[in-house]
Amino acid sequence: MSRINPATQRYSFGLGYLLLGFTALAWGLNFPILKLGLENSPPLLFTAMRMALGAITMFSIAAAMGILRLPPRADWPVLFSVGVLQNMAFISLVTLGLQFLPAGRAAILAYTTPIWVVPAAALFLGERFTAPRALGVGLGLAGLLTVFNPLSLGWDDPKVFIGGGLIMLATLVWTVGLIHVRKHHWQGDVLSLIPWQVLVSVVVLTPFALFFEDPRAIIWEPAFAWQLVFSGAVASGLCVAAQVAAIRSLPAVSLSVSSAAVPAVGLLTSSLFLHEQATHTDLVGFALIAGGILVVGLGDRRQALRTRREAETTGS
Repeated sequence: MSRINPATQRYSFGLGYLLLGFTALAWGLNFPILKLGLENSPPLLFTAMRMALGAITMFSIAAAMGILRLPPRADWPVLFSVGVLQNMAFISLVTLGLQFLPAGRAAILAYTTPIWVVPAAALFLGERFTAPRALGVGLGLAGLLTVFNPLSLGWDDPKVFIGGGLIMLATLVWTVGLIHVRKHHWQGDVLSLIPWQVLVSVVVLTPFALFFEDPRAIIWEPAFAWQLVFSGAVASGLCVAAQVAAIRSLPAVSLSVSSAAVPAVGLLTSSLFLHEQATHTDLVGFALIAGGILVVGLGDRRQALRTRREAETTGS
């Protein structure tokens, strides 16, 4: 969220790729773990408990680093925006969609978010819609249509389209939150603000979860407890901190590679732990979406390098 001058940015590739590898593995694995957790808990209550554990983890990390402080007043509006849209709404909608879709397919659809950012940024932020970005969006949309190929999906099963629709709505909501983030000039440090964002999501979601779902429906057993801890403390806590550190350590194109890697891990781990068999259309769709994400990332990298050279020339 804090802006970094491309002319002065220095990268730490070893640490950055280690952190990205950790986040890709953990977030990809989280899809089958979520699917298993939903066998023991209603989706909104599971999400509220997961986010609460994530908030505790992030507050602990910020306190240990000595950066835990109240957010500046100027950041409050966007803190609520990120907490409600990018945290609560996105994760809740994806979790609801997982009730109706295989975990591997859900992972593919959830990570189309980098594709939607391109046209949204061009429309609302005035960013250039370059040829690489247009190609990336085209590949992403082709992958999306492939995943939702009417010849490969059962039209007689509305659950497929309900689940897919919920997850696609989640990606659009996440994109709206990102546009707000990009338009906002942050005052606080990103790691010190994240705990408050997650706390907002917990405070807003919990009443809805308790109103619509019955806590007595939760089946408490050791396996479910570990699933909840992983989704909360690891996926919603440690991974968020790791990604922030990776953003500071690597060029933007590397984050695009990570976005493409998460659904790949989701497909693989869903096959291993849930015995899901990805269809040919799932695999082709994933390849197209991943290709689109990488093309967009490479295009952004070239633009960032050009900006950096211009800044260095101006500075000299």
